[in-house]
Amino acid sequence: MIKLRWKDDTALKLRFLLLTIIYFFLGCKKPEHSSINRQQSNKPVEQKFIPKHGKLYFDYDVIDHYHISIDENAVMILDSSQNRSKKDQLKLDILINKTPKDINDTEFIKSLEKIGFKKSVIKTQNLKKINEIFIEKTVSENIEYACVPIYRDILIFKKQKAIIGIAKICFDCHQKHIVGTNANTENFGQDGDYPKLLQVINTN
Repeated sequence: MIKLRWKDDTALKLRFLLLTIIYFFLGCKKPEHSSINRQQSNKPVEQKFIPKHGKLYFDYDVIDHYHISIDENAVMILDSSQNRSKKDQLKLDILINKTPKDINDTEFIKSLEKIGFKKSVIKTQNLKKINEIFIEKTVSENIEYACVPIYRDILIFKKQKAIIGIAKICFDCHQKHIVGTNANTENFGQDGDYPKLLQVINTN
């Protein structure tokens, strides 16, 4: 009788030990699964930036585009010259200075082709793309360049032949000088709009 009890006690202990081991391993797996779930739930969800648009810069029906091919060295020589002619001074003012100062200052346009600019007219089918760029918008990141701009491209916005807006663009430095609009132009050209505008102009 004593021998039988010893065997029963041993078997009971072994069974208890086996159950304890099984529960231990099951218990270890459960926290690991919970940990993974917590990591997945805490992982930030990446959201695509969607810009908000405001009003267009200009209400127009035609855009004249003027472009000049001139390298930086030629501009520096022109800037360092002490005996500039009126023609060269006007050319320099247009290329590197804030000319025109306002929308009433349009006299210089008559001389653009005389000082080396070539004129073309933006095609009607490209105006929609222009509107997507010359519009108030929020941006994901505002990047500014530290270089000195050379405004080789000028866009003249017209409504019924009247000049209502002017935009000078430096595609190298991603800078602009815009007059004739009450819209907020602070974010102009950001989020890849300078390359988009250049593409529109080049395919015109």
